[in-house]
Amino acid sequence: MSDLVLVGLTLLWGTTFTLVKVAMEITSPGIFLAARFGAAALVLGLVALARRDRLGPGFWRHGVALGLFMLAGFALQTVGLRTTTPARSGFITGLSVLVVPFVARFRLGRPVRAPSWAGAALAVVGLALLADPLGGATSAAVRLGDALTAGCAVAFALQITYLSEWSPRHPPVPLTLLQIAVVLAGGLAMLPLAPARIDPARLGELAGLVAFTGVAMTAGAFLAMTWAQRHTAAVRAALIYALEPVAAAAFSRVWIGERLPPAGLAGGALVVLGVVAGEVGGALEARRAAAAGGAAPPG
Repeated sequence: MSDLVLVGLTLLWGTTFTLVKVAMEITSPGIFLAARFGAAALVLGLVALARRDRLGPGFWRHGVALGLFMLAGFALQTVGLRTTTPARSGFITGLSVLVVPFVARFRLGRPVRAPSWAGAALAVVGLALLADPLGGATSAAVRLGDALTAGCAVAFALQITYLSEWSPRHPPVPLTLLQIAVVLAGGLAMLPLAPARIDPARLGELAGLVAFTGVAMTAGAFLAMTWAQRHTAAVRAALIYALEPVAAAAFSRVWIGERLPPAGLAGGALVVLGVVAGEVGGALEARRAAAAGGAAPPG
């Protein structure tokens, strides 16, 4: 069930790259981040007040650290989308698939199953074809956006890994709220760093974008993500998240007409194959271990 929730979230998250790109035409990154995460914090704050969950030891330390990873990821991604395209942003963000196994294995000492490594490798090759990092027809501005987005991939990989490590220790609503609050504070801190910009003729459109990305795809989605990652391993989650760039490319094609070259389509197929290889191979290995009477390693 948790994997199905993550798959649904990932496909919906793929729409947000194009929507944030549109938002960057209307307003500046700091204003959008503050509005998006302010709306999310308001909704989650009301839920947290109603639930009144008890906080355990390490809650503040873990929540703030996860929030800082999330802040870095969203800030770099949002600023990068000013110059790169939604599809490229989605593909490069998906490189977190490459980083998660290394963090899980060498930082936390968690064993990782061979099918997960193989699936991650296939997904990374697919992402390389999709992003075409050595292609010669991109401008310096797009390259800068790509570089910022690569930094966002590292930040999100850290958030994915440590969320799987820490989320079972804390109630999901306050943990998600604290992460959102850290990003909101970061968005407010960004306001003086760049000229505030907003198109008054498109305020209604901006309000809709804030409502969808803030309430549905931040408050609701990250709450569901926090719950789901209590029941799945970080590498499995990362492989599922590899579907996000495929969804991003598809939505960008429909919404703004961004086209993928044949190599990009082949890359998308490899990403999907990597997810299937990691998920199916991991399930088969776990079944063999259970039949042999042994405990399957996590991952």
